[in-house]
Order: sequence, then structure tokens, then C-alpha cells
Amino acid sequence: MFVENYRLEEPPLGGGRGLTNEAIPYPTISDDDWKVWTAFLPVRTEIDEKFLRGASPRLYAQTLPPKVRDELQRANRFFDRVEVWGKREIEKDPIAVGYQGNDRYLIARWGMEKLVPFEIIKKSLPLILAYKYGIYSLRLLAGLAGLSFLVWNLLA
Repeated sequence: MFVENYRLEEPPLGGGRGLTNEAIPYPTISDDDWKVWTAFLPVRTEIDEKFLRGASPRLYAQTLPPKVRDELQRANRFFDRVEVWGKREIEKDPIAVGYQGNDRYLIARWGMEKLVPFEIIKKSLPLILAYKYGIYSLRLLAGLAGLSFLVWNLLA
């Protein structure tokens, strides 16, 4: 299991302030980078507040690695809410994101195999979008063809 923790040892000087009025020690996610992340990882899961406060430590035991669970509980004090974004298969490089107001922060990223660098994901965004919208178009065309065939047979 590969886990990348994005906590900065030295928080940014002018960075956002968390609920504890300290600088948030995680990097912000820009709007452009957020578009890439949500296209690459379309499934959102909000993490339960009880787990983040440590009240339900066994929650998410099957889906989150121990290092990630610990980091999420450590990061919770800075954020209004925390989410995990991933693919339909849980082991496909999900990310943990913290929200403070309208700002998003990257907490951690993990996967079963070596993680794909973000720059490569960013460069492949046009292919991801073409595949995503191409599949929807093919489904629509197949449905229309089937409907046309049915109408043709009914009229003949």
C-alpha cells in the first residue's frame, strides 16, 4: 500500500486558517487542479464526523489504510468537512480532501500500486474526458438505433 501524506511541516505563512485559528498545514487545491481531480476520481464519499472525532475508530477500517485514518483524524481540527474522492474500485488512487469554507486542501493520497504522478493525470485529462463523453454518446446512439429498429418493425 502506497500512502502519500501532504501535511506540510512548515504551514504556509499567509495560508488559510482552520477551526483552531492556526494556519492549515495542507496544500490548497486550485480550481484548475480540482477539475482534473474530479474528472479522474468521480466518486465522492463524505467522511462521517464521528469517525473524524475518534468516536467510531473502527468505521472505515475496511476501506481506509491505517495511516490515512490517522491522518484524517489529525487533520479534522482544521476543516469543516472531509471527503474521499475515488473511482468505483476503492484501490484506484483515491484522495482525501479537507474543506474550509470554499477552499479545498489535499490531505492524503493512496493506492495499492505506485501512484500515478499528478502531472501525468493532468496531461491525460483530454483523454479522460473524451472517454467519459464518448461512452455516453455511444450509449445514446445505441439506444436510438434500437428504438429506430423497433419503430421500423412496428410500421412495416
